[in-house]
Amino acid sequence: MMFWTSPGGQLAILAIGFLLIRGAKGLLRRRWPAWLSTWDLMAPLFLLCALILIPAGAGTIMPWLVIGWMVIGIVVTLMQVIRNHEILYPSFFKTFWRLTDLYWLLGFVSCFLLVIS
Repeated sequence: MMFWTSPGGQLAILAIGFLLIRGAKGLLRRRWPAWLSTWDLMAPLFLLCALILIPAGAGTIMPWLVIGWMVIGIVVTLMQVIRNHEILYPSFFKTFWRLTDLYWLLGFVSCFLLVIS
């Protein structure tokens, strides 16, 4: 059980999750939504793996990552309001989630590097 909470275990969880999502996408070729990419489903795994690394030493950076995630939501909302003069939920959620993918990828990498250093 200790392996899954270690940094190597987190990389294994991400690799297994990625392979499962790609396998499901391959099996459901015709029924898989064209707008849904594999990375869209990886963001929760990055968040989960970053949270599991808290006891190993990533707890000091995690509150700042969550605050940054909230700031991304506020910035995307303001950009939608300024540009379109309204919040269009489909474009808001797509933009927010794509930025969330990138943000939690970088967040997991920073937590991972903090733990292994």
